[in-house]
Amino acid sequence: MKRCNRLWVRASLAITLASAALLVHAQEIYGGLGLPGLVGLGYAQTLNNSWGLRGEYSGGLDVSKDGVTQGVNVTGRLRASRAGLYADWHPFAGGFRLVGGLTANDIRADLNSVGSGTATINGISVNMNGQTFNVSVKYPSTAPYLGLGWGHRGDGARGLGFYSDIGVTFGAFTVDVNTSLVGQNGITQSDVDAQTQKMRDSLSQYNFYPSLSVGMSYRF
Repeated sequence: MKRCNRLWVRASLAITLASAALLVHAQEIYGGLGLPGLVGLGYAQTLNNSWGLRGEYSGGLDVSKDGVTQGVNVTGRLRASRAGLYADWHPFAGGFRLVGGLTANDIRADLNSVGSGTATINGISVNMNGQTFNVSVKYPSTAPYLGLGWGHRGDGARGLGFYSDIGVTFGAFTVDVNTSLVGQNGITQSDVDAQTQKMRDSLSQYNFYPSLSVGMSYRF
């Protein structure tokens, strides 16, 4: 009888350890839609009931639009992709989680002005006929991330699931200008620099970039 009890205790302990090992090594693949990258794919690794790690890539956003602003022909293009490494903390060992991480970003907008019309550079009106004024706005190549999410559960549940994330990355936009206007209508490099600084100042209040994603996951 004592031997049977010992065997039962050992078997129970083995089952418990095996279950814990499966939980630690639970893995998940997932995909969905969101911003800034449009389409996202990722891999998640459960560490325990409270913690998990994820690697994710999102990309595919590439939008172009032509228009006219104050008589000036403008061509705009927005591109965005991002890779990130995230740590998920499940304070209640369920679906809700707090997220922190680091992102590698390729987020930029290019605005090219060429052709006709009249532009104002540092308070000076200038004829844009045959001239160019190109602006490139870029987000930092690396930035920290903080957010909230649901899904990628910490309790070891297997099978299909749903996830959602909302958060922000923190970093300041940079503005670069390339133009042929220097020397035209009295425009100097100082005028171009002053106009560039105005654009930088207008963007300085946006020291973060919002993020949102939803999708489906499969845990195994």
